[in-house]
Amino acid sequence: MEDTLGEAELVEGLERKKVSGKKVVIGVVALVVAALAGLGIMSFMGGDDTPDEDADLHEMAEAAADKRDQAQLEQDVPTEKLKTLFYVIPAQQYNLNTGGQGSSFLRVQIQLEVDRESYKADLDAKLPRILDEFNVYMRELRPEDLDGAAGIFRLKEELLMRINQAVAPTRVRDVLFQEFLVQG
Repeated sequence: MEDTLGEAELVEGLERKKVSGKKVVIGVVALVVAALAGLGIMSFMGGDDTPDEDADLHEMAEAAADKRDQAQLEQDVPTEKLKTLFYVIPAQQYNLNTGGQGSSFLRVQIQLEVDRESYKADLDAKLPRILDEFNVYMRELRPEDLDGAAGIFRLKEELLMRINQAVAPTRVRDVLFQEFLVQG
């Protein structure tokens, strides 16, 4: 009987050996590959509905954007003729930031370019706000910030941005320096 029990244990051990770790991994990988293949086939066969829905949504979005753009264009239609006009800001003098080492001054004469007569009237009304923006920004400039053409270009761009924020919805097209003198 011990021989029979030994054979039964041997057979049981062989059956366990047949389900090894490698076979489990291969089986799981095969199931994953089969699932991915099935999803691929399903999306290929049944994928015709989704692009049509996406195309319809895309067309609706384009129509809404076109309608919005058209409304904006109608709103922006000038009631007055566009022309190039200049608004003169009185000459200003600013202390530059030297970090406590001496003093340095900037004297500027600026003109603003606008394209509507009504904008000039709006700039007259908002001149104190414009000068305040200039004072706040210019007093933090250092003399080396104004070196070369690149420094002046950065100053023009910064002033233009600040002016347009201060006088919105009026739009200033450009900042023109008529006089630009750094002393000290």
